Amino acid sequence: MNNKKTVIALLLVAIIGIVGLTIAYFANSTSVENTFTTKEYGTEYTEQFVSPENWLPGDTTEKTLVATNTGEVDEAVRVLVSESWTTHNNGTLNGWIHSDGTKSNHTTSEELANDERVAVLNLANTSDWTKVGNYYYYNYKLAPTESTTSFLESVTFNSKTKLDDTCTETVNNGTRAITCNSSGDDYDNATYTLTLTIETVQYNKYASAWGTGNTVAIAEERPEPPVPGSEYLATNATNPANAEYNATTKGNMFTFTHGTGENAVNETRYIGDEPKNYVKFNCDDDGTNCEVWRILGVFDVDDGTGNVEQRMKLVRGSDFTTTMVFNSSLNNDWTVSPLNTFLNGDYYNRTGDAATYGLKASARNIIGDAKYYLGAVSVDWNATAPFGTTEKIYGEERGATVCGACNSDTTKLTWTGIVGLMYPSDEYMVYGNGVNATCYDNPNGCSVTNAQAGWVYKSNILEGQSSPSYTWLLSSYAGGSFIVLGANSGGGLSIYDSRGSLGVRPVVYLKSNIKIADGTGEVGSPYTLEAIQ
Repeated sequence: MNNKKTVIALLLVAIIGIVGLTIAYFANSTSVENTFTTKEYGTEYTEQFVSPENWLPGDTTEKTLVATNTGEVDEAVRVLVSESWTTHNNGTLNGWIHSDGTKSNHTTSEELANDERVAVLNLANTSDWTKVGNYYYYNYKLAPTESTTSFLESVTFNSKTKLDDTCTETVNNGTRAITCNSSGDDYDNATYTLTLTIETVQYNKYASAWGTGNTVAIAEERPEPPVPGSEYLATNATNPANAEYNATTKGNMFTFTHGTGENAVNETRYIGDEPKNYVKFNCDDDGTNCEVWRILGVFDVDDGTGNVEQRMKLVRGSDFTTTMVFNSSLNNDWTVSPLNTFLNGDYYNRTGDAATYGLKASARNIIGDAKYYLGAVSVDWNATAPFGTTEKIYGEERGATVCGACNSDTTKLTWTGIVGLMYPSDEYMVYGNGVNATCYDNPNGCSVTNAQAGWVYKSNILEGQSSPSYTWLLSSYAGGSFIVLGANSGGGLSIYDSRGSLGVRPVVYLKSNIKIADGTGEVGSPYTLEAIQ
């Protein structure tokens, strides 16, 4: 009995201990502060608009609106357009007229198809904006510091608009008078209100915020604007611009870098013996009866005012039919050369002696002034390469030595005009990048065999002939007042008396907005040209 009592007591103690553990605990509480900082959101709007005091039919008023992201959050942008016309009598007009200028109710299917707006919105940058309903959506994400283009350029009061007026005629003492009075319910003495409501929203929420779903797609990045001309050349080249020349695949283009650092100049040229650089030029207005020229490449060109743009440089596909004299007065100054006068006079205007083969209006419309370099080239007749390398010649073309006949006038180191001649470097850069080291390193020693590797030499042919001819180049010889450089019929660089008669291949620079539109650049499919809108 005593033993059993002891056991019961121990069990009770154990049970009490277990119960006690279930209700006793340690506790602790800690607070952690988390800070969320939002980025600044902001947009600035810039408007160009001056309200006209007397807006008349036919008048155009500038109106632009640009949004700039001044915050730190990517934005999407759209503009709501609303218009209203209020008459002098506080009536409302719907802003539509028939094609004959009379007011329209703009309700029938025929009216909806043929009516014209009284206030015509002249749109701009249409590739940047998409119209959905009354909204214009900017097609690209607007990152911080970036600005949109303006979808609107100006507003024109439709010149066809007729007034709702009543005219009466009176005759008094032989004097006839016509008096017209407006009803006050028409577009005269009215008020036109154009309201542009610009809206922005966080870029990654525009679809849900604006409920556009799949209707509008706003791109992450705006593509880089094309460089007129050059990107089309590179796209159509067999090899990339910097690819090593390959005699089998006939590499088309190569980028030459002249100088270093901030003074470095990059020029993209067609090289080799038969690159794809044929182009239709000097056509009739309807695009027929074209000449086939060649594209030398794409260059940074000063138009003579300090404005530098990338422009394509073209050279005539062959020399003129007959040879010509540079200057019969023993003078190597290009600025006073009769050949210069002819090229930029009769030839440019298709008049006089060039009335049948000069430049047509289609050609004149797409070429422009350019600064040509006239630095004289030095010669060391005791050297293995008397003129030096092509790179050395290139530097002297743009150098500080004036022609012998220029009387130390440094203003004649350049000339601004439209039609010029090829530089010596244009003739021999085509041998660079491994095409032919002999002609590239020593133009004077370029022989017929080596010269065949270059397309310029192969096309220095009098029109109608079959073999290369002697051809004038633009640079003068630094050692005399009447010596001019030229390419000889064997492919080498030589010097000639200005009174000599050599072949002439004009060169021109296209305007910067001219691009290649079609063709493959091959002789059977020359490129065609068009203006970038």
